[in-house]
Amino acid sequence: MPRTAKQFEEIRSERREAILSAALHVFSEEGYHHASISKVSKEAGVSKGLMYNYFQSKEELLELLIGSLLDEETKVVHELMEEKFTADTFIRLVQMGTNILRKNPKKWKLYLNMSSHPSVIPIIQKKFTPERQLFAENLLAFFTAQGYQDPAIQMQYFSITMTGFKFQYIMDPDNFPVFEMETKIIQQFIKEDYVSNRNNKSL
Repeated sequence: MPRTAKQFEEIRSERREAILSAALHVFSEEGYHHASISKVSKEAGVSKGLMYNYFQSKEELLELLIGSLLDEETKVVHELMEEKFTADTFIRLVQMGTNILRKNPKKWKLYLNMSSHPSVIPIIQKKFTPERQLFAENLLAFFTAQGYQDPAIQMQYFSITMTGFKFQYIMDPDNFPVFEMETKIIQQFIKEDYVSNRNNKSL
């Protein structure tokens, strides 16, 4: 019995995901610059010729992998934009960031290694939507309300801290104390009396 159009589409979708998964594995393990379409096709279990029916180049694979990671971050930003930015919102921001990190360590490894690559910079700029810009402004207002003398520097320091947190995790995810570090970040950027009061309420 011949396959239906829906079945063909399902097969194509599954094969596409398998190729993306294989590309992520090869890029993460061998490095993007040392990777090749041949290695990706071998990992995916498809011929090199068939690969080109789905993706034009390894640059396209890189863009899709990093783009999907940034899209997931944007989804988190969207959820947080629906509420007033408070200390609780900040805590959720850190916690949700940790969840994305633990869910996609290979993508984060690829992103952190390739974030300065000429083909990746436009992707990052494109994903920095007006919504993300507004979120950054709300975060700046939050640090201002916290009483920091230079909230812009504090926000930049927070960004650097989170980048270091991600980097240390992807280097050794099995031994990195991710939740303990998450707690320390929260305590570092929120006034101590607020964290203590919040913990007491949860008891």
